[in-house]
Amino acid sequence: MKKTFFLLAMILLTGTSAVTFAQKDRALKNGFSINLVAGLPASTYGLESDVELDDEFKLGPIMGLQIGSRWYFGPGKRFGGGLMVNWFDFTGAFKSNSTGSLEWNRLVADITVLEVGPVFTFRFMDNLALDGYYNLRPTGLATIITIKFGDESDEEAFAGIGVSHAIGAAFRWNVLSIGAEYVLGGIKCSNMDSESFDPTEKLMVNSIRFMLGVKF
Repeated sequence: MKKTFFLLAMILLTGTSAVTFAQKDRALKNGFSINLVAGLPASTYGLESDVELDDEFKLGPIMGLQIGSRWYFGPGKRFGGGLMVNWFDFTGAFKSNSTGSLEWNRLVADITVLEVGPVFTFRFMDNLALDGYYNLRPTGLATIITIKFGDESDEEAFAGIGVSHAIGAAFRWNVLSIGAEYVLGGIKCSNMDSESFDPTEKLMVNSIRFMLGVKF
């Protein structure tokens, strides 16, 4: 997973460097964006907010991809406001561990479509700008936990649909964009096995995410 993410980052940066100096000033122009995402999940990511975990059970880093567009409405020379839409945003985190005959795995996936909200951009100079934004995130969340002890195994899967939120900022130089955002909220999930236990509380999506990408 990490090697794949690194390879995608190298391809993205190589393509960016090939077109950067051929691009006109894109600071306050409508455009299309692609971001690679890496982040740090909260300890309760994919769990109820009151769950306490030892470090050995906490998830690894978040990784994913975000694809979106933006439109500015009557931008000035230095400042512009507009609409930001992320058509597709997928992130996931995974953790696996084993002790003796006990082996367990935990996977959490967050899929968002039509993520929308305002974006505000300040242009410092040609091709250099700072974005600030808020996004409302229609989110599908899934958590899968598998436990294997010797020849015995068990699996619990939870999934649900709800709304989460993201607040972020990004620096842009020409087409290259580097940013960070905080995602927060909870999604009401049900056990995929109707006869099993359903969480009484929402499962959390809180995380810090870092983005490296391009905005054309």
